[in-house]
Amino acid sequence: MLSLKLFAGVLLSRFVIALSFFVVSVHLGADSAFAENFRKSVRWKNIRLQIQFIGELNKDNDREYFSGPFGVSLGIDNRIYVADDLAHRVLVFDKNRKLAETIGKKGTRPGDFAWLDAATMDIEGKLYVADTGNDRVQILDRNRVVLKHFGRRGEKPGFFKNPRGIALDRKNRVYVADWGNHRVQIFDEKGRFLSSLGHLGKKESEFDGPICLFIDRDELIYVCDFKNHRIQVFDKSGTFVRVFGRFGRGVGELQNPSGITGDKFGNMYVADYSNHRLQIFRSDGEYVGEFGSFGNQFGSFNNPTSAAISGTGELYVVDKGNRRVQIFRVVREEVKSSSNDPR
Repeated sequence: MLSLKLFAGVLLSRFVIALSFFVVSVHLGADSAFAENFRKSVRWKNIRLQIQFIGELNKDNDREYFSGPFGVSLGIDNRIYVADDLAHRVLVFDKNRKLAETIGKKGTRPGDFAWLDAATMDIEGKLYVADTGNDRVQILDRNRVVLKHFGRRGEKPGFFKNPRGIALDRKNRVYVADWGNHRVQIFDEKGRFLSSLGHLGKKESEFDGPICLFIDRDELIYVCDFKNHRIQVFDKSGTFVRVFGRFGRGVGELQNPSGITGDKFGNMYVADYSNHRLQIFRSDGEYVGEFGSFGNQFGSFNNPTSAAISGTGELYVVDKGNRRVQIFRVVREEVKSSSNDPR
């Protein structure tokens, strides 16, 4: 049984998110009559991104898949992995978007989870799970046998207070967003502590509730600094590189960013949780565009928490409040500038 202290910590982190500002942004999608055909075009210099809704993971024969989906990732096995926070399990969908298996149940034993927020797969097919409520990371093999778990509740190096995000670099080093300790901890593939980034604060290299991580092809590390309403970027040595985003509902502004992913062209897709939208930036932080608004139609969101994009442009967005994962196709086009086009 989870201790009262641990249970209170998990509930407090959920309460902070629940109290995030409620914002309705300008509706950029279609109305209800045409929601199924949601499309959005985003222009940046001579590049246009065409974004189209193509499906969702929601239910099968009126049986809903999710209780509280939070994190999504794509495995080397071409499957979709969704961490269901409130159901304490990972749901796995095949390439045809059919539920293939579920992993885990509520508990404290190896292979059990408590309020897990993220899972990611390495190139060998091992699954790394941020077991949030149990203050640990679990590593499972292809047969879902637990190979190792590391971490316990605390503030010392290698200890956690509600780990919520997880990412791997090319050397299979494990990066963990340690929410309650306001830092990012780094481990080797065997779970041995290597180093950490940050502490509580609002300055560069400081965090207030780091919640998600993404590592791009250039090995830059992107951290969603949830309660500071920004994305911080570091190089592979842990040196601060840049920050983008600030509190607000305007263009390029964020309210509680909770997820980030990037495509092969250097576009970064940020789940803007309390603004109920996806914003797109370049890797240097330049604003590109956005789509979504508050609602339950296709192309609308109720607190998006995570995103992942495939090499062929399928964008998966966890729409937590609507208990679904929406799927979009993103097509990149080069556009010839017109002499009459001020852009």
